[in-house]
Amino acid sequence: MGELNLPSHIFVFMVSAKRTILIIGGGGAGVAVALSLSQSLNAAAYTLQLVTERSFSPIYPGMLRALTTSEGSFDERALVTYEKLFAPGKPGEVIVGSVASIQDGTAYLAGGQALPYDWLVLATGTTWEGPLALPLDYEMTRRWINDWQTKLANAKDIVVIGGGAIGIELCGEIRHFLSPDKKITLVHAQDELLNPAYPSKYRKALLEAVKGKDINVFLNDRANVPQGHYTSIRTENGVEIPADLVIPTRGGKLNTAFLSSFDSTILTPNGSVKVLPTLQVPLANGKSNVFAVGDIIESQQQKMVSKVPAQASVVVANILSALGGAPMTQEYKGFMEAILVPLGPKSGRSYLPMLWGIILGDFLTSTLKGKGLFVDQSRQGYIAPQLR
Repeated sequence: MGELNLPSHIFVFMVSAKRTILIIGGGGAGVAVALSLSQSLNAAAYTLQLVTERSFSPIYPGMLRALTTSEGSFDERALVTYEKLFAPGKPGEVIVGSVASIQDGTAYLAGGQALPYDWLVLATGTTWEGPLALPLDYEMTRRWINDWQTKLANAKDIVVIGGGAIGIELCGEIRHFLSPDKKITLVHAQDELLNPAYPSKYRKALLEAVKGKDINVFLNDRANVPQGHYTSIRTENGVEIPADLVIPTRGGKLNTAFLSSFDSTILTPNGSVKVLPTLQVPLANGKSNVFAVGDIIESQQQKMVSKVPAQASVVVANILSALGGAPMTQEYKGFMEAILVPLGPKSGRSYLPMLWGIILGDFLTSTLKGKGLFVDQSRQGYIAPQLR
């Protein structure tokens, strides 16, 4: 049989028919989408790229323990790389860089590199303050962790500002692993810990557990981190609190500012990304090839890692349907507002919105979360099944 000679324009068309799915954000949400798509797609037909600011991913549920103690090697295990995310023969490439802007069909890194896409998934997550404001470089992050372990070990009067789950858990970690002589104070702006997404009976039970750890709590009050050297802070209500280390844990900021030049209509006033039930982003140009997942999506629900698997499965199912020429019908219907708040590895309080509303005590909170903080399970999510 003679050699098949195709006109050059046909060859170019065949090459360009390979479609690209670009995922921006290398945290748990972006990785869940990337791993599932990689397992489902043919590398000969699709390019799959994951853009991440770091060459590693912090496992945030384990970071508060990592910042407090080297016990259990959480300071190592709560940092996971992407080396085994994509199996040989499967599509997938990790690109380390920061996306500066997006134009229709192309994302641009801060260094100017252009990344064209056919389908885009936004999973840029949250940036944090205080000890969770980790550097982008791995070695710098290790030093950051060591520095915080030293700060916490040396401090005698610690004030934590913000009584959400992060602030509460940090107080519990400090109390469990460090000297019992340390004075720990928690300042929270609301009249109960956490926020009204959870019933008052649970918030009261959590407050009782926190106070049971000899942690002072000031509610309905605010404070700022003082500048320079200090030995105390004064709250907005005029309370003078001894302090040689003040730690802000007032929540994070959504990492979406760079999207305003792409399509300002998709952002809410607080920076959330508007989504349809299919988790598609309703672009002003009417296109349907952009999705969002994780912390950044507009939702009345709390930002919790437990919601990521359901969201990722919706995004993956809809992208695969579209690639196969089928309608995108999968919808995200939310997830129950359960919460697990350990106070160190052996105690805590949790809430399950089942029946009359179930409050779990020390043993079950420790078993479900406190002992391992989901670190081992989370690390598995960064490894392709073929490489486990």
